[in-house]
Amino acid sequence: MEVQTRSGPGGVADGGVFTSKACMNCGATQNLLKCSRCHQAWFCSVQCQKAYWPFHKSVCRRNDFADAIESTEPKFASWMRKHGKIAVLKDDEVERLERASKSGNGTKREDVMRSMYGRADPKPLAPSYTPEDLRRMGEAQERRALEAPGTASIADAAWAAIDIPRDLGLDCGPYKWCQTQAQVFVYVKLPPQPFSKYSAFGKSSKVEVMLEPTAMRVSWGGEELLGGELCREIKCDESTWFVSDGVVELALLKRYRRGLAYAKGETNANTYWKSVFANPEEKEALQVNHPPSKYYDTEWRMEEGGDGGGPGTARRSRR
Repeated sequence: MEVQTRSGPGGVADGGVFTSKACMNCGATQNLLKCSRCHQAWFCSVQCQKAYWPFHKSVCRRNDFADAIESTEPKFASWMRKHGKIAVLKDDEVERLERASKSGNGTKREDVMRSMYGRADPKPLAPSYTPEDLRRMGEAQERRALEAPGTASIADAAWAAIDIPRDLGLDCGPYKWCQTQAQVFVYVKLPPQPFSKYSAFGKSSKVEVMLEPTAMRVSWGGEELLGGELCREIKCDESTWFVSDGVVELALLKRYRRGLAYAKGETNANTYWKSVFANPEEKEALQVNHPPSKYYDTEWRMEEGGDGGGPGTARRSRR
């Protein structure tokens, strides 16, 4: 039994298969050019192509795979276009489709198919994330960077930049301190945190500082980092603190200091602190019997706007 194919104008069969080389609009056979998109339909002029476009657009499809191999395998490319084959998948690409079919969540089979079909070199779809997913991934990346060995954080660099003058203070490990004739500067390094945890002004909302005339305490998120009874009194109302680059910097104004008053029977030599806290461990106290001569050259005129000239001031001025 003979089966006949019913053709439309210009030699196109029902279903969009082109059967002859003729203008799709007027049937002309001279001076023909292919459709630049599907490479299947022929037209004799731009006018004919525009006139026939409302009918042609339903079957006009780009075939990237056929376009890629047409220069080396024109017959195979023509066969793919003629039979509507839009992709040739390798085994690993078929496995991707099968995994997507069995997946309960994530990328669906239809999405994977759209990413493959019509492409000479199918690639996996790029993952899609919600703003919350992106925020969590960013924090995780920052956390890994902070925990990576040999990686210096902003806080590490700021901490290393604090230079304590000999015999005017100590590096006690968890904290550093130094002094002038008017103030005692204490530096406490905060636990590692992603940079986003610090506000634009450098002060973290998790830091709490308690100052009393004879005691002080520095806490981070409810956990005490440093605290105890001070070795000498301070004027807590005129003492200050702030957070910069992950380091808490405290400027404690001495209660008895040069230019103001000394305790009964004391001199300027008694304003020299050998430690921050009373009853310190040996490693937290200066092992000297008398103040060094350079102590008497340090800043003491607080009423003229000086802030004691501590290393924290010098470090801030270099930034």
